[in-house]
This record gives sequence, C-alpha cells and structure tokens, in this order.
Amino acid sequence: MRTFEQMRGLVWVASVALWSSACGPGGTGTPVAPKATSAPSASASAGAAMQHELPTGKTRVGSEKLLDRRARLGLAADTLDQVKTNLGPPKTATEIYKTAAPATVIVRVGGGLGSGVIIDPAGWVLTNHHVIAAGKAEDFKYKANILLGKLSKDTGAMERTDKEYEAQVYKADKLRDLALLKIIDPPKKLPSVKIATVKPAPGNPVVALGHAGAGMLWALKSGQISAMGKLSEALSQLASFKDDEPGRKARKAFKKYIDSKNLGMVIQSTCSILPGDSGGPLLNARGELIGLNVFTNSDRKTGGLLSFHVHLNELRKFAKERPKQPRQLLPDPWLEGGGDLSYEDADLDGSVDVLMMQGRKPCAFCPRQSTAVFFDADQNSFKTQSKLPDLNDVFDNRDFDAEAVYLQLERNVLIWYDTDNDGKFDALLYDEGTRGLTKAGYKISEDGQLSRHDAWTNTKPFQAGLFADKALHERFARIARAAFPARYTDAPVPLGQTLPDPIGSFGSAKTGDLNKDGRNDAIDITSPFSKRLLLDADQSFVPGLSMRFQMAKADRKSFDAEMAIVSQSTHMWVFYDTDDDHRFDLALHSPGARVYAAAKALRLDASGGTTPAPEHVGRKLIRPDLMTKKDHAEGVRSMVQRGMLAIMSAKDGDGLGSFPDPVKDHRGTGMTLLDLKAAPKTVVAIVGRGSDGYLVDLDRSSGLFGPRDKIDITKRVKDDKFDAEFAYFQRNGIAWTFYDTDRKTGYDLVLVSLKSRSGIVASGYTIAADGTVSHDAALAGGALVRPSVFKSPMLKARMKTLAGELFTDAMVEK
Repeated sequence: MRTFEQMRGLVWVASVALWSSACGPGGTGTPVAPKATSAPSASASAGAAMQHELPTGKTRVGSEKLLDRRARLGLAADTLDQVKTNLGPPKTATEIYKTAAPATVIVRVGGGLGSGVIIDPAGWVLTNHHVIAAGKAEDFKYKANILLGKLSKDTGAMERTDKEYEAQVYKADKLRDLALLKIIDPPKKLPSVKIATVKPAPGNPVVALGHAGAGMLWALKSGQISAMGKLSEALSQLASFKDDEPGRKARKAFKKYIDSKNLGMVIQSTCSILPGDSGGPLLNARGELIGLNVFTNSDRKTGGLLSFHVHLNELRKFAKERPKQPRQLLPDPWLEGGGDLSYEDADLDGSVDVLMMQGRKPCAFCPRQSTAVFFDADQNSFKTQSKLPDLNDVFDNRDFDAEAVYLQLERNVLIWYDTDNDGKFDALLYDEGTRGLTKAGYKISEDGQLSRHDAWTNTKPFQAGLFADKALHERFARIARAAFPARYTDAPVPLGQTLPDPIGSFGSAKTGDLNKDGRNDAIDITSPFSKRLLLDADQSFVPGLSMRFQMAKADRKSFDAEMAIVSQSTHMWVFYDTDDDHRFDLALHSPGARVYAAAKALRLDASGGTTPAPEHVGRKLIRPDLMTKKDHAEGVRSMVQRGMLAIMSAKDGDGLGSFPDPVKDHRGTGMTLLDLKAAPKTVVAIVGRGSDGYLVDLDRSSGLFGPRDKIDITKRVKDDKFDAEFAYFQRNGIAWTFYDTDRKTGYDLVLVSLKSRSGIVASGYTIAADGTVSHDAALAGGALVRPSVFKSPMLKARMKTLAGELFTDAMVEK
C-alpha cells in the first residue's frame, strides 16, 4: 500500500503526463480539475421497432407498407425530449462554424496567443487563466489584446479584421483555469455564443474551435465526447490502494490532495486540440457552448492524443457573476505554494516557526517552480498542543498563524504581512524577477483591496521594521535572516548570536558509512533552511536506525552523537561531547563561507549556560583530539578524511595543524614573487578563492638569487623549498599571522584577528618545540603584524620595513 506521502510523487508523475497545456507560446499549462457526474441513463435507441395499436371504428386502416414507413420515420424514444423542449434540430459542422467562428477571438498576450469566445455582445469573453497569466499587469490588474475575425464572402473561411482591441481581466480562477475578460469599447453587434442549458453526455457530437499555432487560425475540429468527470476520481482509481481502513484513508487523502490541484469537471473529447486552441469553445450539435479547450494528454508509446475541456457546469457558475470593476488577481499561497508540505525550524531553536510548501521541479536539477513559506514569528500556532497536528489537517483548515507569508512563483515573489498581528494581512511587497528589491508595495484594506504605498518601493522584500511590536520585529528579523540571504532582508540580526539545536527536530535524515568499515556511523539531516551531520564515533546508535527517516518521527533521546555539525547559510557550528557523558559541552562557530575555523567558541554547562573558550578561536572546526577518549578521537579521525570534512579538520594532531595552513588552505592558488626594492625576491603573494596572503623570507635563506623569470616560485613553495619566517593568511575577513621568531623549529607564534581590516588580535598562541599549542591571553588586543616578536635585530628591522609596504597602518604595531 502506498501512503499519502508516497502518493505525492505519483501526483507529479501523473501531472507531467496530463498537464500538457493547449496554450500558445505565451502561456503555461495549468491542469483543470474536473468533478465526476453520472451520465443520464440511456433510453431506447432510434432504430428500435415501435409498437402500434390498430385503430377501431370508422377510422381507415392503413396498408402494411404505410405502417412500415411510419415506423421507420417515427421518433425514437431518446429524441422525444428534444422535440418537447423545442431545442431544434442539430446543425451541421459548417452551420456551426458560420455562427460560432466569428464569436471565437484571438487572445494575444506578450509573444504568444490563445483563443477565447464571446459570450455576450457587450464584449464579455471567456478564456483560460493560463492564456492571460503572462499578460500586462498594473497593480495586479491584467490586460490582454483581442483580435476579431469575420467570414469571407469569397471563401466562406474566417479572416482577421484590422483593429486590435484591449480587454481587461475582470475575474479569474487559476485552479479551474478560467478567466473572464471584457473588451474595452467593443464594436457594436458583436457576435456571441450562447451557453448551453442542456448538459453534455458521452457520445454527443461536438465541435472545437481555436487558433492552434501548428495550423491555421479559426480551425474547426469535429469529434464526440469520450468521457466526463473529475481527474481526482480517475487518478485515485488508477493508484493502487488496499481495500482496508488504512488504504481507504490513504485514497481519501490522495483524492483530496488532487482535488486541491484540480477543481471542477472536465470533458474528454476526440477533437484533437493543440497549443493555441486554449480558451476556444467546445460546442454541441446546436452550436451552444458546453466547454472550453484547456489541455491535452498524449501517449508517448502510441502517439495518441486526448483533448480536455472545462465542463459546462464550471463555465455557467463562473460566467454567472460578472464584477462591475476588474479585480486584482493575487495568487493564493495555500493553493499555489506546492504539494510538498513540511514543518520547519528556520532559526534552529528547536520549535516550529515555518510551514513550508514546495511545488514540483520540472527536472531533477531545476529549481522549484513554486514555494510558499508561512512565518509564525511568535511561534504560537501550536503553543498549547503537546503533539504537532497532521500536515494535511493544517492544510485543509488553513490552520497556521502566520505573521508573514512568502510566495515565489517561477521568478516572482510576493510577501504578505500582518503588521499588527490581528490575524489579517495588511501589507504586500512585490519583487518581480527575484531581484532582492521590491518593485511595488501595497497597503491592504479591510475588504482586500490594494493601494500603492510608494515608501515600500525599492526596499528589501523582508521588512522586519513593518511590525509594530518590538518582540515580533526581533523574532521575524531572526527567522528571516536565518531563512534568506542578507540581501533580501533589512534584518540587522546576524546569525550566530544564538546557538542552534545540535540535533534538530525536523528534516529528512539518511544514515551513512563515513569511514567505509561496513557499518553506518553518521546521520545526514537536510531541511530547506539547514543541514546537519551527526557523527557516531563509537557506532553506539546509528547502526540500529533505518536508512532513511523523518526527524519529526525519530526518537531523539536515543541519539548519542559525539559530534554534530550544523550549517545554515554561510554559518557553521560544530558541537562536541568531549567527555562522552551524552551531553554536548563545547560549541565552535564559523560565520563565513569557506572559513572552516572558529570565530567564536563556547563551553556549554549542564544547565544550558555558556562561557567563552578563547583557546579555540582561530583554530579548525573539526579537531578529533578534543575527544578525551582515544578510541573516540580515532573514530572521528577515520570519519573526516574525505571531502569537505577533511578541509575543515586539523591535520597531524592538535598542534600547528589545528590552524589553517598559510599555503595549503588556499583554494585555486596563484603565486607571484614580488619585486620590492626594500626586499627583492623576499615576498611571495598568494591569491586563492576567497583568500589571500604573503610568505616572507626575511633572512633570504631560500636562495632566490638567479633571474626572476627563471624561478618557478609556485613549485618552490609547494615543494617546501621556500623558508618563510613570516606568513599572513586571510579568508573572508578572518586573518592569521605566523612567526618563526627564533629560526629554529618553524612557526612558534600564531596571532588571530577576527577583523582583518582593523588587525586587532582576538587570540594568540605559542607553539612549543614538541608542537604543543598554548593559548596566551596576554597576546590579545594588540596589532596583528608585530616585528618586535623576532629575536634577531636584523629580522625585526626587515619586517618593520616590509610591514609598511604590505599592510595598512592599523594592522602594524606602533
């Protein structure tokens, strides 16, 4: 049995097959949702023999031939209703064309076109939503261009008229794929098509009209109705569910989900509509409108084509109410956000603050076509509930108390705000093209009308400052900053000020074998806003877990990880359980992309309190030797030897290798031997991706005395044949200086600055002859570049001279 969650994948597979739109180049296919109706029961056929009773009395009795002729010409039972209702005889396709084709219009939007049908001489036009979706819009009021045609007296075929008319969209229903337009200043005596009063039935002959791009305009396609109903009914029958209580429940949930994507009824016909026919009429044998062309489904194996049309029931209901003014057509994030629902913890504090909805991907590596993010900034949606409600129930009841909603459709973004937290959205910001700047801002009135608010134009889309309440302002700022890049938000709150939950409560998890010993030892947890990697160095709990599972359903109390790596945006945290007491007691934080070293370090006590641990600042994030148990240290070391973990890890113990290497830790390295008059052939400049630095041979012991063009400096450095007494390494704003103060055993002093431009030292370390690193608090606070630390007067003097050429005054000691 497939569960509802598993069936979501089937939905998208079915959608790709079924939602091949019949729109022109200007639109995208949107499935219509159909509703099943039972067809009327069939009566006796027209060819059935009729029973006659012979008259008595003076009435003349006819001959047998006359009775037979009357029987053959008599009305069959299934046509009696037509006679009684005075509907008139059926028309030929040619007759239908003559009356309906002039009422079929071309709807032009952008570079594409679709079809439409005039249903009222006053200029009302029915078409598909997807035909006008890319139309010109001002303040969410859409317009399209309408082209009319007339019958040629010479050929009897349709030909375009010269004038082009502008039409406004008065209402639209994206899920039923319907739109109602009104032509501005329409010509008099517009031809129109009547909406049928008699329901269509399978077997009825029908005619479709439209402007398929693959053929000629005003093309007629004849056929008959093959079937009618609702797509959700058909798909739920095709899907495999067991006939038991869980199976029936899964079928019901699956059908409800499909219903949310495909409302209303459709007609399937054999008319073979094509792209460009979208919005054109489907007509019965009397030339009345019974459907609207909407999409096709083709069978790849046989090449067969099925055509679908919005059903008469939907057209009648939709066209009945005609607004007095064009409506502002805003998308509904609940319906257009997507079918993949999840609870999320954007700020990583362990509580739900986001309901996420994501749409399908058109390909494996493509971005989502739609995403909705509902922000519960004050986290009160489920405050009184001990257990999170089922996501489908939340969706059905719209039961999530969001103070802001982000909706991205393709490349456009809308963000609604409830600035006073009264349960109603009162502000809207619109970012066209996902530029990170609003194209327009609107205030939303009580009745839902939008009015421009120019003060919100060209601002960042995420505006924490819109919230009147300070606490809500700060909460939204933190969540928005955690969920989106800084360029999208005015939120001044930087990440890293608060510690995330190391394990997390949400996300998709899968187990893996990092050290390749045949037993799983790690859990990779992915959510839309973060990634976590839990390392089980002693393999005490991961081997017993399923290969894949959801964290929301996991028993977190059974997790005994020795290390947890949490990444969000450019920030990364590494948590350690150094003494194996089942509690994390050390946290290292790196704020920038590809820094991989701690800018902040905290000791964690059992009560949740924290104290600074400056002895770890500037050192690699992953250091196996921080584990007090030797087997745990070896376990972690065996797990972090590959890929990104290796780049983040200390090499060769916890000595000098616990700092970034001033040569090897550059990425994409380019090296240049500088030609400085004060120190020729002494300084090598290194530039990498996101990093730069210098190597300085102060005593000129590297033997670089030949012509510069004969020196392969890159090879010299990489072969460890450049003897530097000073090195500078900078990556994304954090800088290190390395000193060989006595020219004996390599670097013996390391200074770290968290702000490279100011050059103020945050932590300083001495390295003993045996490689032991000691934190020296007295080294903090001074300048990063210190010629005075060299014991040799010659080296001091040379370093002082070079420092003035290589660094700003702020970075050099006075």
